[in-house]
Amino acid sequence: MSLDVVERVRRSARYRDVDPAMVERLAAEELPRARNVDDAVKRVKRRLHQAVGAFRGAARPPALAAAWNGRLEDPEFRVACADAMRGHASTRERLPYLDTFFVDIWSVTGRPHRLLDLGCGLNPLALPWMGLGSATYEAIDVDERPLATVREFLALVDQPHRVTHGDLVAVPTPESADVALLLKLVTTLDRQDPSAAARLVGGLDVRYAVVSFTTRTLGGQSRGMERTYRNRLARLVADAGRVADVREASVASELIFVLRLDPVRG
Repeated sequence: MSLDVVERVRRSARYRDVDPAMVERLAAEELPRARNVDDAVKRVKRRLHQAVGAFRGAARPPALAAAWNGRLEDPEFRVACADAMRGHASTRERLPYLDTFFVDIWSVTGRPHRLLDLGCGLNPLALPWMGLGSATYEAIDVDERPLATVREFLALVDQPHRVTHGDLVAVPTPESADVALLLKLVTTLDRQDPSAAARLVGGLDVRYAVVSFTTRTLGGQSRGMERTYRNRLARLVADAGRVADVREASVASELIFVLRLDPVRG
């Protein structure tokens, strides 16, 4: 019966690009709660919408290729990258602050030689503003739609990289890195499993984890979100159990916290 739910969900054009392992996990969780298979399909789709559907959009990789002239700092190429990032709600909100966004983070962490971008969406297209040099960029997301663009982009600019599917609620901890980005990821994980974010941070083999929260809903309302998310960060720090220090690098649209982590135990 679970396979029937997975097959029907993945036949949907909206969700056929989502990691099959995530669909299988959600189907296994929702079937016992559902009245029947039809209800289970609806439940799984509802949870997929919460996790990925509300943030998806179409980028335009051909425009990126046409603008590429071998220089990340080229103004025309930056314009093309910014235009593509407007296709994803999360990166669209970040565009006005890109000139200093990563500079402020690296001022705490140091420029990473290996960067792990978890739940990346289209964030890797901000590479022209990151100043990473020849660092390895490892991008992980549950949705192949943005990953296809990311994979093509990183190959286009000849950035050392690895781009993979990953259900961050269930998969083993990714490889080691200097810095892990969890930009606007915690609330997405919370909708699936309230313990997932602490489990992920607690297992990361990195020196720094960068956690952020949006200050506004997709509809543009704040509704006291800053206090809510500062409290959520405090719980995450307590539950992860290995956060040695927290520094803030927030911008107007996004609360940004740089967590220095103690080494992974054992």
